[in-house]
Amino acid sequence: MPIAILLFLPVCASSQAIPSGFAETCSPKDPGESLGSPPGYAKTDRIRKDAGLDVIETLIHGLRSESFPELAHVDLGVRTFHSEADYFRTRFSLSRFVLLLRMRYYVEINPALFQRQPPSEGVCAILAHELSHVVSLSHRNRIHRFGLVRLMSKRYTAKFERRTDLEAIHRGYGDGLKSYRVWVYAHVPTNKLPAKLRNYFSPDEISDIQMKLQDHPDLFVYWTKHVPENLKQIEKSLR
Repeated sequence: MPIAILLFLPVCASSQAIPSGFAETCSPKDPGESLGSPPGYAKTDRIRKDAGLDVIETLIHGLRSESFPELAHVDLGVRTFHSEADYFRTRFSLSRFVLLLRMRYYVEINPALFQRQPPSEGVCAILAHELSHVVSLSHRNRIHRFGLVRLMSKRYTAKFERRTDLEAIHRGYGDGLKSYRVWVYAHVPTNKLPAKLRNYFSPDEISDIQMKLQDHPDLFVYWTKHVPENLKQIEKSLR
């Protein structure tokens, strides 16, 4: 089924690591603090990964309760993947799709993030980005999910990811996304940076979006239909 596999390209977003003592909330007392290693970091990679997954699951549970109530009954798991440029991504179960079973979604984590020191606020924000993907995917029927084959197009991928950024910003995670982007630009290979800048809003773009949304909340609906591709388009947006 080669064509079926192509239809389930990863829905990607970059992300971060986990702190000791940060397992209960996505509202850290100090938004500028960095996420250290999870409990057991100094022991073995297996312990480190398991501890990190437990913390991520707890953070996701809190985010679902506080900011994504529509995902309360969605089957959502956490698992790992490996990449040199991405730290988090979202996928859904191909086998369940093919067998017409109840859909299951995954937030996937790159274990390399446990060796880094990303901002805690950024982790929450990128998880909000990933959960926004799950909202979008879970509202599609099986036929519409075939449209994800368009992710092979660079332009469609950029609109897809930027629209998801908009959703996270709209839900209050814009400041976290800004701190995340600053961090991730310094933690991806240089040759991968242009794709990050193309596919996701930069800190300057996020700041401009936040200011415009304060004065013109209706722009959110407009932007979801006409996703800005750069700062110039954001600045020229009309209600």
